[in-house]
Amino acid sequence: MKHILKEGQLSILLPEGEGGALSGEVHLVKHNRKKYVVRRCSNLSKAKYYESISKKLEKYGFLPKLLGRFGKDVLYEFIEGRDLRQNEKSFVFEQLGEIGAFVNKKKIKSNSNLEFNKTLRELVSGKYNPSPKVLIRRKRSNIRKKPKSVLSSKESNKIKKLYSYLMKKTNAKIRMDISDFIPGNFRLRKGKVYLVDVESIKPAIKGRGVAKCFRGFCNTKKRKELFIKGYKNISSTNFLNETYLDLCHLLFAVQALHFKAQVDRNYKDDLEKIEILLKKYKI
Repeated sequence: MKHILKEGQLSILLPEGEGGALSGEVHLVKHNRKKYVVRRCSNLSKAKYYESISKKLEKYGFLPKLLGRFGKDVLYEFIEGRDLRQNEKSFVFEQLGEIGAFVNKKKIKSNSNLEFNKTLRELVSGKYNPSPKVLIRRKRSNIRKKPKSVLSSKESNKIKKLYSYLMKKTNAKIRMDISDFIPGNFRLRKGKVYLVDVESIKPAIKGRGVAKCFRGFCNTKKRKELFIKGYKNISSTNFLNETYLDLCHLLFAVQALHFKAQVDRNYKDDLEKIEILLKKYKI
């Protein structure tokens, strides 16, 4: 398979819809009239991580087939068909639920508290350690001014207190999770849904991606019911109560605040969402 990378014609692979592809890792490879996908990773550890995820989840059949890792390049089959669209039939949302449940079944060691506290420290100090996606977004938008502090120490401490309370109240577990249930991360081939963005699988509290999906792609009553039906085919959804969803919404708001502060976007709505949660739990 290594010869495919040497002899094939490479081009950046973009989602069919808008957005996505910020990492610049994903390439389409054409070789002998066949198509493949390669992730050209910036470092070896990331490539090994993708390889590991693919091997752990391949038995469930919703990921593209892993064809091999060659140094920092990870080669996959190309899923023919099309990206998901905003308007899909019912079976698609049920399959999304099943995929989310399969991913959440996998345990992984990670300390979410460290990452959350680091994010808050940067929002207070204004000294950010930008992710590759932030750097790419700043470059594309030609942003030159330095990002500023967004939170005071007092505000940060209140958010920490709420986070600690909700984590303890919900007994949230760390699992593999899909960070973005967006149409461009999935493809449909012969009635079967595939998750093609392996990068979206990351350690997080169980079901965080589900809660995010309910605010986006599955934001109608019918779609939520279909998603839950699919999830229940694999695992229980009893953990997804109001308090658990509030924890997820707090995490979303802080994450969005952190990103927007660095790419010069308006984050007023995110601050308001955090304030609403602080008032709800009387922090």
